[in-house]
Amino acid sequence: MCFAMRKRPSDATPTRAATIRRRLTLNSELGTNSIRALKRAIALTTFITPTAVHFQNGKEIYLSAAIQRHLRKVYDSLRRGEPNLSCAQFANFLEIYQGEKAPLLTEERYTFGKFLEVWWLQFGLEAEKPVSPEQKDLSKPISNYFISSSHNTYLSGNQLSGRSTADAYRRVLRRGCRCVEIDVWDGNSQSSTPERPRDASSKPPSRFEHVRHLSGGSLHTVAAQLKGTVEEKIEKTRQMLGVEKVHSHSPRCSKSELSPPPFGREVGVPFDPTSLAHELDPERSSMRSRPSLPLDEPIVMHGYTFTAPVGFREVCKAIREVAFESTSLPIIVSLEVHADQEQQAVMVQIMKEEWAGLLVDKPHDTCPNGRMPRLEELLNKILVKVKRASPSLEGTMSTLSPNSTIEDDASFSEDDRSILPNGAKKPKVPICESLSALAVYTHSEHFTNFESPAAKIPSHIFSISENKILELVASKHHELFSHNRHFFMRAYPKGLRFDSSNLDPAQFWRKGVQMVAMNWQSWDEGMMLNQAMFSGEHGWVLKPPGYRSEDASAFEDPFPHRTLDLVITVLAGQHIPLPEGTKSTNSRSLRPVVKCELHIEKVEERLGPFIDGGAKVRECDYKQKTGTGKTDHPDFGNVKNDLHFIDVRKVIEQLSFVRFKVENDAPLLAIHDAPLGWACIRLDRLATGYRFVHLFDVNGNQTQGVLLIRVDKHFR
Repeated sequence: MCFAMRKRPSDATPTRAATIRRRLTLNSELGTNSIRALKRAIALTTFITPTAVHFQNGKEIYLSAAIQRHLRKVYDSLRRGEPNLSCAQFANFLEIYQGEKAPLLTEERYTFGKFLEVWWLQFGLEAEKPVSPEQKDLSKPISNYFISSSHNTYLSGNQLSGRSTADAYRRVLRRGCRCVEIDVWDGNSQSSTPERPRDASSKPPSRFEHVRHLSGGSLHTVAAQLKGTVEEKIEKTRQMLGVEKVHSHSPRCSKSELSPPPFGREVGVPFDPTSLAHELDPERSSMRSRPSLPLDEPIVMHGYTFTAPVGFREVCKAIREVAFESTSLPIIVSLEVHADQEQQAVMVQIMKEEWAGLLVDKPHDTCPNGRMPRLEELLNKILVKVKRASPSLEGTMSTLSPNSTIEDDASFSEDDRSILPNGAKKPKVPICESLSALAVYTHSEHFTNFESPAAKIPSHIFSISENKILELVASKHHELFSHNRHFFMRAYPKGLRFDSSNLDPAQFWRKGVQMVAMNWQSWDEGMMLNQAMFSGEHGWVLKPPGYRSEDASAFEDPFPHRTLDLVITVLAGQHIPLPEGTKSTNSRSLRPVVKCELHIEKVEERLGPFIDGGAKVRECDYKQKTGTGKTDHPDFGNVKNDLHFIDVRKVIEQLSFVRFKVENDAPLLAIHDAPLGWACIRLDRLATGYRFVHLFDVNGNQTQGVLLIRVDKHFR
């Protein structure tokens, strides 16, 4: 049955003229609300998508509507109602607010576009003052500089199971590191490979030789042997069960098969041993696919762990390849030698071959005995840091006091490093003469005390763990600082940092420590500070006055301490990175908050846990945060956005830092604890006025994200 329905007159199709009138007419009852809604829609569109600002030279910059509004406000406030900005008003703004010295302007009047173009291109809005290579002072002895340093450089992950790679050296050197570490061990020898087993009638290997060759032609560690044993057991189980072997290149080796299992097992689901075999097979296959290490050459790895090795020659080639790509400033290679003397001789041969023309193997012609070379005398050079040869192992042992000696160049803590997994004592490796001879200006010394003869040799370096240095700060503060004015000291992370976390390097720089070895595998707070210290400096930063060998004045407060008043106003942001795994369509749900922390030498570090008057230093004195913004292009103008650090006393500007972190305050997107972006700037390089702060991601890579801030910084 079919029904036909007539349209009512009101449902009739409107004429074209009526349609046009309806589009152009707002409902009289909803007029105000409709206009507001339209404005919000237009504002939202321009707010989300940055628009281009065109300069006369053809350059384009993209700025969000919020940032453009704040810059327009600056322009309007300067012109004071006049049609355009005068040259005098512009110059006054650049000199007083932006800190520019004698700005040179060529035009009488400036439109907003011209104002922005000259400001941007001629003077810049970067929050971090640039470093001029031509003005860098290279005339001081090398011990008068802080040096960007790496700990266990070869590792690509944590300290227990990360893989050793030559690419790790390329990566850190390209990012400005100038002191890298190489842990060297005996490589595969023909006499100990499976193809040429040791003669049964020969002398049994010593306990340490046995440990060294446990894994035959593979990982060369006790932990690696354990891993191999487990894999062998699983392989036998797989064969016994008749499970087909699945290789990593097989179509069956899908992503779902390789994904980590959920935490625990569901109730009622039986355990399937084949799943474990399937997950392990790709790893074993990748292990076998690695290129074989050269015979009779040393290897680089983290001993007594699950870390896989890389060839010593491969590492040397990688260093040579990128050493001086972007700077001619020297590199220090810190060798921790566990190889025997035969392999040490091979090390010397490899270094001389791979670093020919770069390796410092004799004193500089213009540098007399007893004087450390100036930085300018070592351009395009590689220095080797290694222990000196001793007459005998027993002689070396007898010179050290067991009660006062601090072990150096150790990856483990002082309590653990001397004990091997099998309970044996870790042997000391005597250094051969040819290797020792390469330590011309940088030789390692065991620390006993600051009055020992070794502590007066110009080329010595004390490598001491972070905990022991802090003990020395408490007990020998004056002696420690006086030593570090003239001679090298290197701090390395305590052995319990298995996760490759980092110490606070600024705490050690303030004690004059030149080399603070960082775990570059983790971009945590310590690495953020390290980035700020050496940004644009190519790995060498001249110590501030009072910290150098030329400053032989009395110890009583020789530093340029000043009182700081710092106000940072966060105005707007652009392209704030989204949380990992978040779709770009969710950018409007982002609720960024900017946290700012002032890193200075706190009063309790110098005078104990209390400040003058008996009050403790409050955390809020050094940490501030803004209100919550909206979207990935936030405007903080309508929320709390001024961060005050007032009357901060005894600040050393060159050793203090301002660190920004952008976090997400939206509950639905707050899946990860990691910041959305961060930036860290050395206080003496923090420019005043209106500035752009560029944000980095959790891996230390610069993003498109920026913050527009205003900085008011005054010292007295």
